[in-house]
Amino acid sequence: MLPFLLVLAADTVHVRLVEGDVAFDGNARVGEYGAPTLELSRPAGIALIWLRRDEQYVYLAASIPDSTSYWGDGLAISLDTSGDRSDGPMHDDFHWDFRRVLDSSVVYRGESGRWRAPRDDPEWRLGAEREGGGWEVRATSSADGWMVELRLDAAWFQQSGATLPGLAFRLFDDQGQDWMAWPAGTGRKHPTEIEKHPSDWVVVVLD
Repeated sequence: MLPFLLVLAADTVHVRLVEGDVAFDGNARVGEYGAPTLELSRPAGIALIWLRRDEQYVYLAASIPDSTSYWGDGLAISLDTSGDRSDGPMHDDFHWDFRRVLDSSVVYRGESGRWRAPRDDPEWRLGAEREGGGWEVRATSSADGWMVELRLDAAWFQQSGATLPGLAFRLFDDQGQDWMAWPAGTGRKHPTEIEKHPSDWVVVVLD
């Protein structure tokens, strides 16, 4: 298992081949994905994040300890598919803002340096839907925390040509208004700034 500080210092994250079958049922565990790719230390406990792939999909999965359940507890995943690292979100950038109550989640696409909501509707929410163009999500919640699995067609990570895709995460725990961004150390004023600047995101390599 990679040490916490070493993971945060890396400028590249590797998506390794999963050894077994993925159930894709909203449960993210070591027994299914192996050693976590990232360990993010927070007041509520250490959040575990996995990046794995098989021949068809890339899986971004998280297990987030949090015993103070709130519908708006959040996991945001930002992806730069072309790897151009613009300073603001562009058409090749995507942002999944998942909430503990998954119906309240929002999915954005970049346009001219800002995030654009589906149908330009700022009130749009995922509702009962659990998939979009080339992606699907599952989540579970318990008294101890919650888990998320995002499954993407491998093509999302194969569009960048000579450059490599970029990735960032942001966590939110309503208890104590605890925010956390990965990668850390970008010098931005608030963790929510991470999703506004693809230039800060980490390189993703499919092994």
